[in-house]
Amino acid sequence: MSLIDEIKNKIDILDVVQRYVKLKKIGKYYAGLCPFHKETKPSFYVSPEKQIFKCFGCGEGGNVISFLMKIENIDFKEAIEKLKVEYGLEVKPQTFKTNLKKYLEINYASLKFFKENLKNNKEALDYLLERGLTTETIKFFELGYSPGSTFLRDYLYSLGYSIEEMKKFGLLDEEGYDRFQGRIIFPLRNENGELIGFTGRIYPPRERAPKYLNTPETEFFKKSNFLYGLFYSRDYIEEKKEVIIVEGQMDFILSFENGLKNIVAVSGSSLTAEHLKKLKKYTNKLVLAFDNDEAGFKASLRAHLMAKELNFEVYRLVYPEKDLGDYFKKNKNLDALKKEIFLDWLLNELLNQKKTNYEVLNIFLPQIKLYELSVKDKFFNILSQKLKIKKELIMEEYLKIEKESVAIYYQPDEEFVFPQKLEDKLSLKIVSLIFSFPLNVPHEEFYGFLTQEYQIIYEQIKSQNLSEDIYQELDLMKNFYLQTKINPEKEFFKTLKELKKIFYKNKIEELKNSLKFCSFEECDKIIKEVDFYVKELKKLEKNA
Repeated sequence: MSLIDEIKNKIDILDVVQRYVKLKKIGKYYAGLCPFHKETKPSFYVSPEKQIFKCFGCGEGGNVISFLMKIENIDFKEAIEKLKVEYGLEVKPQTFKTNLKKYLEINYASLKFFKENLKNNKEALDYLLERGLTTETIKFFELGYSPGSTFLRDYLYSLGYSIEEMKKFGLLDEEGYDRFQGRIIFPLRNENGELIGFTGRIYPPRERAPKYLNTPETEFFKKSNFLYGLFYSRDYIEEKKEVIIVEGQMDFILSFENGLKNIVAVSGSSLTAEHLKKLKKYTNKLVLAFDNDEAGFKASLRAHLMAKELNFEVYRLVYPEKDLGDYFKKNKNLDALKKEIFLDWLLNELLNQKKTNYEVLNIFLPQIKLYELSVKDKFFNILSQKLKIKKELIMEEYLKIEKESVAIYYQPDEEFVFPQKLEDKLSLKIVSLIFSFPLNVPHEEFYGFLTQEYQIIYEQIKSQNLSEDIYQELDLMKNFYLQTKINPEKEFFKTLKELKKIFYKNKIEELKNSLKFCSFEECDKIIKEVDFYVKELKKLEKNA
């Protein structure tokens, strides 16, 4: 465990922030006047559960280290040293072993409770069987059920565990209730088979709750380097000399049950460099099998670039359903699954989606940055032929992209990060207002103006499929809205108007840029589109 990990795990952000800011408890959050800008009403919030702070007035936010850097005007190293000295932190291997023993012990006791409760919950058991799992699979992967309330707490207390221990190891929430309320439980075993945590899938479904909830991050469990199923699949990965990556536990279990065993799941997190470094020990060949939706497509782009940075061979698994879990529920035929070289799959996918030439280049060209010259030249020729554009124009566009940092295309987003671009900030406000209030606004009035990332989050709100991190950030914003007593409808339409202006300006710029890559027929259509957006922008500005 590194010193930085020890700081994040052992120092409570609340303890540090309260030295500088007077805070008042509001629900599960703490609020106060922001120390970074002048204000009369509290817009500065601290989340003990997430160990972050956020100001809705000036936009500052981060963890305990970034707070100290900002408030004391010191750099990263100075902040680390200050926290280390003040809290007397050192990495102690013996303490780690002792804590791990207790951590595993309480997790095994909890697992016994969860497994027994699944046997007694016919509805949850029937749900798993309807999804395509067999009783043997349920038993093999040790699935369980948490009824919620304080049933687990009471059971563990009867075994001699303290409330403090249960809270410390992430089995209770801030209020002392069972963390996993009404959830199907997936035990999380690391590659050595140690039970380091749990994931709970909500059942039965209910509104305003994350679909999946993980054990909080501890020194033993970190989403950014944990791969679900690696304990079961590592021998198969080494044997096949390739690994298939899916998004969730159900995708993994159904695939494994049906014979696709060289597989792992990222388990409620985006794929990270830490995940890939772990897989590198077993194979150099990566097959991406993320969901067949917009979020899965974006995740594939990020994953491909990260994997190329680490010299993986990258492929894409092609199948007809939304995800591999759905595929195996309907189709047991492994031979029907196709594996394609990632770049070949991506280009075909972009052409099949009927993207404009400019859109195709904008998405595809960054993906070849880490390849050798011969591969780049091959695709310049293919693009020229497919799009009917001069190769020189494509190369010119590529050279513009090449100057940009590769990292921007694959920043991991296992944790929700407050956006920097104005259009993203406005999109976040729109979806957070929809999340927070029963606004009766037709979908078509706003959806098309949201940036792509927030369209995905809006869809997740609708389908009750929010990740734990995004849910908690939206819940934090909801709390702020309720405390400040805003008029949600007025705020919504005011924000939408600003978002529309930016959307129209961006669209006009994008269409102008695409003119040099279009055919004669396309150019005529683009000019008409530019004219339409210019008129719409003038209408908005006239009514301002």
